[in-house]
Amino acid sequence: MLRVRVAALCVNDGRVLLAKHVRAGRVAYLLPGGGVDQGETLVSALARELREEAGADFEIGDLCYLIEARSPGSERHIIQFTFAATLRSPLGSSSDPRVETCQWHPIADLRTLRLHPDTGTEIAADLERHAGGCRYILAAWRD
Repeated sequence: MLRVRVAALCVNDGRVLLAKHVRAGRVAYLLPGGGVDQGETLVSALARELREEAGADFEIGDLCYLIEARSPGSERHIIQFTFAATLRSPLGSSSDPRVETCQWHPIADLRTLRLHPDTGTEIAADLERHAGGCRYILAAWRD
């Protein structure tokens, strides 16, 4: 099953905004965002998802990552369009039942937190060396 997802890479003062997801007692961190509904553009879907998950408004910038991940048997397949984003209002509470909270984390935490898709190390390295442009990442699947 192919799922198209949008996400925000929101960085401020050496920290990145992450959504903490809790499902079946397991914790995972994601760049805030979610699925694209029929008829939505990528940017409008991301703005909606950010309001739902972070309770805030953001300015959506340029596309910075196209991330692809497939489960080992290829029964699940995610294509994630990741855009740079800037927070434009205070963070609020999440209206998404899967998201416990959206919080700021030091960029270095991307290397150790359970990030889904599994791209934390690559994104942290790019942010630390101020790499720009858009990159494609084929990520390992993470259950």
